[in-house]
Amino acid sequence: MIDVFSAAEGQPYKPVAPAPAGSPPVRTVSQVNAMVQKTLASNLPASLLVAGELSNFKVYSKGHAFFTLKDANAELPCVMWRDSLGRLAFTPKDGLAVVAGGYIKLYEPQGKLQFYVDSLLPKGTGALELAFRQLFAKLKEEGLFEVARKRPIPLLPQHIVIITSPTGDVLHDVLTTAYRRYPGLHAMLYPVQVQGSGAASQMAAAIQNVNRCAAALGSVDLILLVRGGGSLEDLWAFNEEVLVRAIAASQIPIATGIGHEPDTTIADFVADLRGPTPTGAAELTIPKAADLAAQLQSLAELAHRDMNQLIQQSSADLRTAGFELTSSVERRCSLAMRNLQNLAAQVQRMEPRHALAQRSHTVFAAQQRLAAAMANCVHSRRQQLATVQQNLVAASPQALLGRFTERLDHLAVALRRATVQSLAAAHLRLSTRQQRLELASPQAVLRRGFSITTTHDGTIIRTAAQVHPGQQITTRTSNGDFNSTVGTLQQGNLF
Repeated sequence: MIDVFSAAEGQPYKPVAPAPAGSPPVRTVSQVNAMVQKTLASNLPASLLVAGELSNFKVYSKGHAFFTLKDANAELPCVMWRDSLGRLAFTPKDGLAVVAGGYIKLYEPQGKLQFYVDSLLPKGTGALELAFRQLFAKLKEEGLFEVARKRPIPLLPQHIVIITSPTGDVLHDVLTTAYRRYPGLHAMLYPVQVQGSGAASQMAAAIQNVNRCAAALGSVDLILLVRGGGSLEDLWAFNEEVLVRAIAASQIPIATGIGHEPDTTIADFVADLRGPTPTGAAELTIPKAADLAAQLQSLAELAHRDMNQLIQQSSADLRTAGFELTSSVERRCSLAMRNLQNLAAQVQRMEPRHALAQRSHTVFAAQQRLAAAMANCVHSRRQQLATVQQNLVAASPQALLGRFTERLDHLAVALRRATVQSLAAAHLRLSTRQQRLELASPQAVLRRGFSITTTHDGTIIRTAAQVHPGQQITTRTSNGDFNSTVGTLQQGNLF
């Protein structure tokens, strides 16, 4: 018998002696695994539903999940591919009772029997209800529902952005309510999808874009996130984490009006204000112009009354000051007269003419100084009174209101002009970027005649060395996918 060198192990080995006549044929491991797979395929149903408890659930870097379904007596290894896992509304966790749907197959390279799961549902509760409770508990623990972190709604929003679908009655109802309450409001629509796959991401991106471009849009005061009523499934986009976190991160206050009054979503809990309906959100955030005018009139009347009281008080103070001044002058005059009489008496007692003339001159000078002091005091008081009257006229509500109204008119004209220019530029940039994205999208590459081929686990096949004859592969084209089996491998250049 001749030794044969094995390149795989680097050691010589001796071939097995021929089996005796009548013995079963010798098969390779691959042949045995293929026989087992064929037996399974012919004897098991194409689709199974299996109830059990999740154990050792783990998602790997490529997005595929491997776990075990178990009951009191047995365990079943399972795998769930990334696409199927991404369609789940809830987060699978160890210990959760579920019903899994899929098929049994032998992973031939390792001889491992696995349950390939296509669907997974919580046992005893709905998937959406469980997902709602999981996300609600998570965000509540993070403090996203706390009142202290919510932004105050402005008393009089001048510029608002409405994020909703451009079709349907919701937009018309909200705008009608808003303009009826405050005709001077400036409202802008950010059209988005509010239902179905991708709706939550669209609305989250809209909130982020409005915050990023708020200055260019003209200082946005408020965002209204609204949509009409529907089932739990219809409103589910407002329970997705990507949208909820975008609302919490917004620097601009956000008010929601989602569905009807009994409908409550997680977006309502994290928003700064929840309206019972879309029109209810508009009514809660946009004041009535008539109410504002009444408040302004009331404030003007109050200011006018306070101003009159101030004038009356100032007049009373002025009269009191005049009375006090007159009394002071009279007291000084009386004192001067007494002094004069005393001096006269002294002069009479002294008799010399020279002393009498000197004393007379002193008395006359004192009289002149007293008269001048009285005149200066009266003139000063009159000037003070004129200044107070001028200040009262300049500070009147009519003068202030006129200046403020003129300034607001100039600002409104400039703001409307800047808003129109910024919006036109933003539309142009958006259109250009959409065209670039469409040209660079993978779907455009597929339409040019290319395709993508992957293995059963989603790995993209880039070289012939990644496959072997008999392997199942999937090819994606621009208008659909198809499965095929690898035949003979050939090496060669494409061109």
